[in-house]
Amino acid sequence: MDDRFITLKHIDTSVAAKNVAKLLEENKTYFLNGNWGSGKTEFLVEVGKNTNKKLVTIDFWRLSDNRSTIEIIFSKLHPWKYKFLRFFIVLCVALSILMTNVVDLGLSSFFEFFGVKLIVGSIILLVAIYQFFKIKSDGFYSYLLTFKYFSITRNVLVIDDFDRMSNNQQEESYKVFSLLNGKLPIIFVGDIEKMHLNDNNFLSKIIDRRIELPFVLHPSNIWQDYFELLSKKLNMSLSDDFWRRFSFENRNLRDRNHFNDYVNQEFFSRGKLGHVQEEQQLWIIYAYLFYPELYQQLLKNEEIKVKDDEKTSFIWMFKFGRSIQEILCDIQQSDFNQYPPSYKKNRLAYFLYEESLNRTKEEFDTLLEINGDELSRELREANYNTDFYQYLSSEYKSLSDSLKERLLRLTIQESMKSFNSPAMNYIVEEKLSEEIPSYERNSPLSKETIVRIVDFWESILKNEGLDKSEIIYFMEKHRVLSFYDLGLHYTKLEIHNENFAKLNRKDFFLLTYLSAVNKFGKFKTWDSSIWHAIDCFGDKEFLSFWKFQSILSSDDNYFDFDIVSSNKTYILWIARYEFEPPHKLENYMEDVIEKIRPKLEQLKSKGFTFVEKIDGEHRRRD
Repeated sequence: MDDRFITLKHIDTSVAAKNVAKLLEENKTYFLNGNWGSGKTEFLVEVGKNTNKKLVTIDFWRLSDNRSTIEIIFSKLHPWKYKFLRFFIVLCVALSILMTNVVDLGLSSFFEFFGVKLIVGSIILLVAIYQFFKIKSDGFYSYLLTFKYFSITRNVLVIDDFDRMSNNQQEESYKVFSLLNGKLPIIFVGDIEKMHLNDNNFLSKIIDRRIELPFVLHPSNIWQDYFELLSKKLNMSLSDDFWRRFSFENRNLRDRNHFNDYVNQEFFSRGKLGHVQEEQQLWIIYAYLFYPELYQQLLKNEEIKVKDDEKTSFIWMFKFGRSIQEILCDIQQSDFNQYPPSYKKNRLAYFLYEESLNRTKEEFDTLLEINGDELSRELREANYNTDFYQYLSSEYKSLSDSLKERLLRLTIQESMKSFNSPAMNYIVEEKLSEEIPSYERNSPLSKETIVRIVDFWESILKNEGLDKSEIIYFMEKHRVLSFYDLGLHYTKLEIHNENFAKLNRKDFFLLTYLSAVNKFGKFKTWDSSIWHAIDCFGDKEFLSFWKFQSILSSDDNYFDFDIVSSNKTYILWIARYEFEPPHKLENYMEDVIEKIRPKLEQLKSKGFTFVEKIDGEHRRRD
């Protein structure tokens, strides 16, 4: 067995077993009471260890046997005598056939002696009489069972699962056991509340004493030690709901064994420990075992609705915990932003027999300690659905200041390489929130707040070697401030000096300038200085600039302005119907397209394609 597995401790019932063993010194009839799976069979094994009598167990419910009840009992109490009798009967039948003309093997000459012939002839006669009258064997076995020379006093007859036998089986059994009453100890095993003949009071006529299972096997007593072991093995604390629900539903030893098997299977064999939230996984296992219809709803991703009679009152909740429907409904809907991801974020990983593909918290803790290419790759590739983003969003606030600074520095470095991701945006947002909480940045932003934000980021980004255009690029790219907000702050930008050409993100510098002078998208108002500035753009700056001006578009996300379309195909909007009534057609050919035509032709020579179109989204539908 895997060392990681949870091994159930043996429950010591030796004291109770010794007491029951003493009772078996008397030839009385007992009823060992307990529901199915409560540990009755295991307890009887312990009783057998404490008595010199042999426990002979018969489970009629599991037997698929055409023999009568009394014959089965005789075969169990006297196995060797029964086998000899069966052999003797078969031998007699064989001899009777061989001595007739049906099968003549020439054996009659061997029985010419009078004594032998008389014996064999008598056997043939007896077999013929038996076949003719169809004599039943029950009377014969009844006689043998009560025959004084066939001792059964060293045996204890145990009838297992008596409550699960059919009406006919129970009626036949009562007849036999009344015959054996007082000749040996008899133990009926079952749940007395489910007895078929309980109403007719037949049971009380033959039962001398009722025995209850020791309290250590009671459902209210078997789970506490297991839960403590489970909590230690999974390194977690179980909620009060969990303790109360198991105790309230009286889950027995068999249930505990089955539950533990699935715990070992899912957490250790399938390696889910550290990949799922432990208690949510335990509840899914619980539903699979004991509420299969609810588990099927989870599989189908159906919302579990809590009916009025399934809602738990405050007093009831305090004593017995919430209903299973309330718990599973909560698991479907709740996400406490913890890592590993909850059922709501990663439901497939929680289903039984499925593998969890996300990494553990420990693996990510180790990753953060290594300042290498792998961490940079994770940072730039992490979207909302990746395990790295889920880990980052749930654990970021608990990280050390040095780790936070390192992550921010990596984010700035990757951002300047034109990468972006939700994880990078998250780190930027969290850093800003430490200085200026989000509730102080409600839209629309005041000029004072904009100044605070810009001053905060300039102090950080200048230390990282970014020029003014890159600082603007960083704040717009990571949605710290919009071009409108940036234009309100940067009112003195200059685009017609020699320093402009040296900037690394001239496109964002010019876009902010246009916002500041209120010429964003107003092409007719652009003077030659603006067009000269555009002529300084590199290919990527040119494409991103005209995306923001809605002259170019591609199949990529609007915010992926730094990404060159994979097929190098763009739509070139040569005209557009205005949004405001009367929805006039604004033609860009003269004001824009002809002026940038040389650059477009240059890009075409590099493999780019520009498809000219008119945007008719707001065209009048008269």
